[in-house]
Amino acid sequence: MSRLIVPSIHEIVFLRGSVNYTEFHMTNGRKIMSSYTLVYHQNLIEGFLRISKSYLVNPYYIEKINANGSQREILLKNGERIKVSRRRKKVLEGFQPEGKFLLF
Repeated sequence: MSRLIVPSIHEIVFLRGSVNYTEFHMTNGRKIMSSYTLVYHQNLIEGFLRISKSYLVNPYYIEKINANGSQREILLKNGERIKVSRRRKKVLEGFQPEGKFLLF
């Protein structure tokens, strides 16, 4: 019998999914592997942003959003860079790196 241990949301920088596995990237640099899909974790964790097929990001750790034409890239506070898929870039509309959304 396997048991799912979800770390504190405040310790998770982002999740990366690969087929039927999900890798948690933590604030201390540690990585935790889960045998559940990214969609499974997306349904458990509220407030994270799905920026591509493979990534779920904690908005608190977004330092900057770089735009180059129609392409978007997120720079995280830990120095990681993650590309935002074309289909998911609307998720970032109105988002400010402090973790807040602007209302229009």
